[in-house]
Amino acid sequence: MVMTLKEGSPIRPATYRELAPSVHWAQLHQRTPQFKWARRIYDYQFLYVIQGELLATLQGRSLLIPAGRLLLIPANVYHTIEVLTAPHVHLLGIHFDFFSDLRVKQGDIVVDESNPLVDCFCAMPSIDGTPLFPYGYSISLPPAVVSLMEATIHEMTEQKQGFEMVSKGLMLQMLTLLIRHQAETDRTLHPKYQESLQHLAHELKTSYRKKWTNGDMASFINVHEDYMSKLFKDMLGMSPNKYLQSVRHQQAKRLLRETDNKIERISQEVGYDDFHYFSRIFKKWEGMSAQQYRRFSQFI
Repeated sequence: MVMTLKEGSPIRPATYRELAPSVHWAQLHQRTPQFKWARRIYDYQFLYVIQGELLATLQGRSLLIPAGRLLLIPANVYHTIEVLTAPHVHLLGIHFDFFSDLRVKQGDIVVDESNPLVDCFCAMPSIDGTPLFPYGYSISLPPAVVSLMEATIHEMTEQKQGFEMVSKGLMLQMLTLLIRHQAETDRTLHPKYQESLQHLAHELKTSYRKKWTNGDMASFINVHEDYMSKLFKDMLGMSPNKYLQSVRHQQAKRLLRETDNKIERISQEVGYDDFHYFSRIFKKWEGMSAQQYRRFSQFI
């Protein structure tokens, strides 16, 4: 049984085992401030901002989407996307469904408002009475999910034998990590420390080149180092040191894609004095070496 949400997205009661996503389109792309989306779509879209900033409006609700953040655009929800950053924003985009239930051609996933096909919108899963992702879903994306998005784009671009199966598997991994991440960040926060923790997270994100110590981090909250780490993990789902690694990792990937700088120099630019340590950490996060990632990024 498929029901319609107030916002327009169909909803289908399901279990996790019933999820069978299909990818319809996946690209790495750039958009200038002159470009603007104003539309509805039949499927769902993950839009991740690598560099720059977007303003998304979903049925009158506005969301600022800065670099490092993911937005889910639901089926049958009128939305506009505006580019706020010159000369462009750098994006990862994936159109997909949850049940392989797309009933229009992949080239027709944008609704023709002169002839909308009202029975063709893809459904959102409802697990135990709750939609899998809430309306206006937007999060700071864990690096592992960014890597899965990039791998999906690579598969859809190359279209080698079996790419549909690989893409389905990557989407299932992606959805699983997002669900787990959502569960972790839904934990009870500590109101007394929330503002200080957010300030610390902002400082780690903007001052990632700094040689941070646990003492430096704890001074933002004025608590013992061990307690600071616990509070930070409760709020963001990972330790502050792991969060700093994730920020540095994303910056390293950006420099590998966008510059010809030597990898040793890039390791220093993102805050690592020891090139060999940087290499080990990069491979741990990405599953491939920095050199392999640089070659791989040329194809997405």
